[in-house]
Amino acid sequence: MAEIVSFNPGLGIVIIAAAPGEDVSGWTFESYTRSGNFASYVASGPVDFSDPQVSASDPSLIYYTSDFGLPQLNQRDAVAFVDGNGSLVETIGWGNDSTFFLTGGTANGELISPGSGNYAGDNNQGWYSKLPGDPWTGNNGSPDDGLPDDLIPFVPPCFAAGTLIDTPDGPRRVETLRPGDPVLTAGGDTRVIRWAGRTIVRFSERGGPEHLRPILIRADAFGPGSPDSDLRVSPQHRIVSSGLWNDVLFGSRDVLVAAKHFVNGTTVVRDDLCGSVEYVHVLLDRHEILVSNGVPSESYHPGPMTVGALDRSLRDELFEIFPDLQGGAPAFGDSCLPVLRAWEARLL
Repeated sequence: MAEIVSFNPGLGIVIIAAAPGEDVSGWTFESYTRSGNFASYVASGPVDFSDPQVSASDPSLIYYTSDFGLPQLNQRDAVAFVDGNGSLVETIGWGNDSTFFLTGGTANGELISPGSGNYAGDNNQGWYSKLPGDPWTGNNGSPDDGLPDDLIPFVPPCFAAGTLIDTPDGPRRVETLRPGDPVLTAGGDTRVIRWAGRTIVRFSERGGPEHLRPILIRADAFGPGSPDSDLRVSPQHRIVSSGLWNDVLFGSRDVLVAAKHFVNGTTVVRDDLCGSVEYVHVLLDRHEILVSNGVPSESYHPGPMTVGALDRSLRDELFEIFPDLQGGAPAFGDSCLPVLRAWEARLL
């Protein structure tokens, strides 16, 4: 069953791990904070399942990161995890008091204590983490989120049809590119397309895969000429962010950030008006940075779950060209740049 594996009260982040296929829609968190000798219910909020991540080396779990307002007194604080039926899944407490009861909410009457396996410790607003399946021991303070280092998007990152990709002969619409065609990397090198796949996603008033709606990056959103015209990509498609501050924070001037993490409601928005979108995947011999509408962004980077999300006909075609991919992502290689997680992208 899904469980909390990492959280940070200072950042307001809660991360859960769930099995592939486990439906966490409708699940919620509840926050509790000090009130006398107890911790009382404060508020609840939904699990954000729009940004699933999976380990390239171990696709047995999917990680979901939610931005939820955790209490920050660091005295008697707690979070409860509640499933879609309103049943309590687990409670976790932290702060300078290791034993206390919860009042109100779904977890009313629950005891937080080291002996109950639900006390994480006192890390002064930093990270708390554990391995899936392990209890909270009271010594779960961590310098970071404790997640696998090789997390990749669960859904395939891709360009929307109409995107212009730089080639030696000038920009070309991505849907016109074919295997064997040359493209230019952001560094000016020529690479050859090995595989190109296309997927059409349809939306309707009755609902649909809303988490797959494209992200619209308006012209000049990142500065003059960046992009040079409106750019649409899938939510998980990763864009290059460059700057000296990146080097300080992440050890690299250039990093990759999922398009959805740039959404600001004005210059970068989710496209809620389109009735459908055609996504195009462009695969090279290795993961590279291409130039799309003047913006450096990634080529397709296949992983065990992103490949699994493709239509069967596309998977079969891909495996004919790259048979080793049937054994998982390591056969293709690592990302060409560091990839930021949701909470890291918020620091930029």
